[in-house]
Amino acid sequence: MRPQKIEPEAQSDRSAARAELARAEEAIGHWLHRAADVIRAVDPAAVARAVHALAGVRDRDSIIYTAGNGGSASTASHLALDLQKGPSSPHAVATRAIALSDNVGLLTAWGNDASYERVFAEQLGVLARPGDGLVVISVSGASPNLLALVEVARQKEVTSVGLLGRDGGPLGALVDAAVVVPSSDMGWVEGAHVVLHHVLSYALRARA
Repeated sequence: MRPQKIEPEAQSDRSAARAELARAEEAIGHWLHRAADVIRAVDPAAVARAVHALAGVRDRDSIIYTAGNGGSASTASHLALDLQKGPSSPHAVATRAIALSDNVGLLTAWGNDASYERVFAEQLGVLARPGDGLVVISVSGASPNLLALVEVARQKEVTSVGLLGRDGGPLGALVDAAVVVPSSDMGWVEGAHVVLHHVLSYALRARA
């Protein structure tokens, strides 16, 4: 039986597809290495300080609040979820955690009646007690509503941790423990924050 003859056009299409795949693999490999470099640039000592601060809140049976804007709001919600639900092994200790960015009604009420700058601060002013904790997540470290939130945290004697980007911004100087992803690329910083929130969750679990 004679082998099927491949038309030149088909051969050309297959060669083009292989070349395109090779280019895609090269680009993906580059971006994966870049993502790993961004994570490796994070200071482990800063992460340890954040874990220590949050462990103190948990050990007091106090509440950890989380907040962020945009993609960072999703990370804040995910962190609160993992703090509550993640430690599901028989010997793990769950953490009382609430994401301030989850209640759409409250966000829109405060945004409408006061300003967007106050949507988190007003919630914390009602809910927080001395000894509670707060994790703010921000690429810029300069979001006005997070700055207002941390100011309320300081007034209420709430321990604050920041997962930040760039150089930490103004939030870096305000929070009690800052973990900075030293990159100006929003995507890499947001991705690193997701990794870091899992690191925090695992580290807290290990300290239980």
